[in-house]
Amino acid sequence: MKTRRHDQYMRMVQGLSEHADLRLDANETAAFARQLEDIDTELYRVEYPEQKGTKIIPIRTAIQEGAEEYTYRVMDKAGLSRVIANYAEDLPRVDVQGKEVTVKLFGHGASYGYSVQDLRRARMAGLPFDAERALAAREAIERKNDEILAFGESTVGVKGFLNGTGIDLVSVGVTGTWSTATGDQIVADLLLMERDIIEDSNGVEMPDTVIMSPGQYALASTKRLANTETTALDFFLKKSVGVKSADHWHRCSLADAGGTGPRVAMGRRDRTRLEGLLPLPFASLPPQPVGLSYVVSCDSRCGGVIFRYPKSWRYMDGC
Repeated sequence: MKTRRHDQYMRMVQGLSEHADLRLDANETAAFARQLEDIDTELYRVEYPEQKGTKIIPIRTAIQEGAEEYTYRVMDKAGLSRVIANYAEDLPRVDVQGKEVTVKLFGHGASYGYSVQDLRRARMAGLPFDAERALAAREAIERKNDEILAFGESTVGVKGFLNGTGIDLVSVGVTGTWSTATGDQIVADLLLMERDIIEDSNGVEMPDTVIMSPGQYALASTKRLANTETTALDFFLKKSVGVKSADHWHRCSLADAGGTGPRVAMGRRDRTRLEGLLPLPFASLPPQPVGLSYVVSCDSRCGGVIFRYPKSWRYMDGC
């Protein structure tokens, strides 16, 4: 791309050739210009949003890499005590019931390659072989794992953190869209989510975390309560019964039921309540020769996110 400085320089060269009887053909002029060009040696990489799934969700890696399924058991107690007469023999019996839940584990992968000539050039220059392609393959797999942890994988029937099975959706509360809401209205929405979890579980579940999109997080962190300098998010975290942690994840931005708007998730971030399944976060296999090149295959194994106690979490759309 030609710069303003480049254009000024070309006009200078033309002026010199006209007034000093210089004769430069097109190739000579281009070469001269290249010598005066200041080349930035810094390598600028395209930046992507942080892949925060493994930070937000408790991750289970203690699963055999060769496993095709992961099964866990949920136990429940049944039966009641009742008033009885003296010498009664027909006491009600209690029991324990259990069920198994099985989740499919699956793999995904990427690869990169280099030619024999690539290796020769690196050896000739005395430079280490470029690791950018290896880094790109790893980042591609990490982005895919982050996407699976958020939304699961519909092709294999696996769910994620933002579309979990059995998670109730709280109807948008006082405000509607947070972009036009007041700070007090945003607080009211968050308190509604928390109250819904506590009441629906009869006080068993106490949420401790709220996750939202970066845009929602910015609104909640900047809109103030009426006649105060306290932001909506600060006030909510201070007054909440149990929620003391708030974070943002770009995957929430288009996570609502229609896939076009943001979704807020609130619940108890404890591995007894939910876990992301990553038996194999990343693996790189030895280079395989293919003709005059080598191919390096990389893979990962994942199982999405399981909610062992769905009543411990809630979603809210439309805000």
